[in-house]
Amino acid sequence: MPINDLSALLRRLLQEKGEKPWLEFKHNNGDPDLIAKTICACANAAMLADKDRAYLVWGIEDSTLSKVGTTVRLEKLTKGGEALENWLCRIIEPRLMMEFHDFIDSDGKPHALISIEPTYDRPVKYAGNAYIRVGQHVKPLSGFPDHERALWLATGRHKFEDAISTTHQTDEEILEKLDISAYYQLTGNEQPKKQSEILRRFSQLGYLRDDMEGGYDITNLGALLFSRDLTIFPSVAGKSVRVIKYTAKDKRKSEEETEGKRGYAVGFRGMLKFIMDRLPKHEIYKDGVRRTVSKYSEIAIREIIANALIHQDFAVSGAGPVVEIYEDRIEVTNPGNSLIEVDRIIDERRSRNQKFASAMREMGICEERGGGIDKAIIEIEEMNLPAPEFHTSSDAMRVIIFGPKQFSELSKADRVWSCFCHCVVRWIRHDYMSNTSLRQRFLLEDEQYQAVSSVISDARKAKRIIPADNDQGKRNARYVPYWVR
Repeated sequence: MPINDLSALLRRLLQEKGEKPWLEFKHNNGDPDLIAKTICACANAAMLADKDRAYLVWGIEDSTLSKVGTTVRLEKLTKGGEALENWLCRIIEPRLMMEFHDFIDSDGKPHALISIEPTYDRPVKYAGNAYIRVGQHVKPLSGFPDHERALWLATGRHKFEDAISTTHQTDEEILEKLDISAYYQLTGNEQPKKQSEILRRFSQLGYLRDDMEGGYDITNLGALLFSRDLTIFPSVAGKSVRVIKYTAKDKRKSEEETEGKRGYAVGFRGMLKFIMDRLPKHEIYKDGVRRTVSKYSEIAIREIIANALIHQDFAVSGAGPVVEIYEDRIEVTNPGNSLIEVDRIIDERRSRNQKFASAMREMGICEERGGGIDKAIIEIEEMNLPAPEFHTSSDAMRVIIFGPKQFSELSKADRVWSCFCHCVVRWIRHDYMSNTSLRQRFLLEDEQYQAVSSVISDARKAKRIIPADNDQGKRNARYVPYWVR
């Protein structure tokens, strides 16, 4: 994150009213070894404090915070004949993003500053040793096991959502690039009249960060959710949702292809309507009134698409979620493999992007924690549609939502999979699957008892379901998913 205004940054750092573990003030000490140790200590402290940057500043008297100037010139410092900047970049592990500045402040006095961005990879070391700041002192990290343990935990805490998408934005630029009012509309909260209160709230939520120079940085999370145009944010430009409509059951000919540019929270409802408008419909009579309704469950599609957005792997570059509409099905694909085995995807919970998921839930865009797939499956069963399929690979997850099919049109594998999914749905409702419940699931009459018995037999042979009671007879038999015991 390049520094745009060194004088503004210095004023902001002096507002800290003293040194911090991630902030060191110096007068004239330019010893390279001490600088290297201090960089490591401040970088590690910044990780513990969840700060984007750590700073070493020369020309400040640390006891009074007076701007006294300095004789240190970073561009002239060397170690063993090697320029200080090159030596530090080579000797410190892992490699850090650092900026070195010599500048004259507004008071006419010379200052120097090093800005350090932690890697969040592992603790930072100099000459094989990690350091930490305790009070105003630089100490070996090995002497503070609690700090070391916390630091290793912090290395896994920094996520894609927290990273900065665009730096040094003014209030006006933020309002131009982000649809901030959408947050208040979606949450039902009253929008403050003061712009400063809105920006403060967005900072608290992790959508913005104080850039220490009188402006704000927009995080990836803020851009993903509220961007008016994702393409202006390089780090998330490739994460927009593509919707493709084909004319038949394969990809040979597409009828329409659209790429959404708005942030996920801002554009989700419009995108869902766009998709539903392109799905086949039929007429039904309800309460004596003829109505045109979709052949697909809108709730199921909403939850599955929201699930794809939330659980995508943002580290997979050049790939975003894709919704493909075919003549007989919809396929929703997101980058990143599934964190859960396919057989447990209905009942287990695990989130890849927790902050993003939490924000989407707060704004009512998706179901409660991890319950979206459950709700989608239940809605699909209520409409007696074929069970959706889940296909995972090393770099993608694909969910296939099928249009209406008669029992006779289902293959043996389709029937067994639908039987298994139905059994799981019954189980999460604290109930059992039976021949009767499965007949109702397939919209079959009582006299088709034997056809359903064959499906149950095939599902047992495939080891998808097991008897709820090993001693039960065939009459009124009940079943549970195979993983129950």
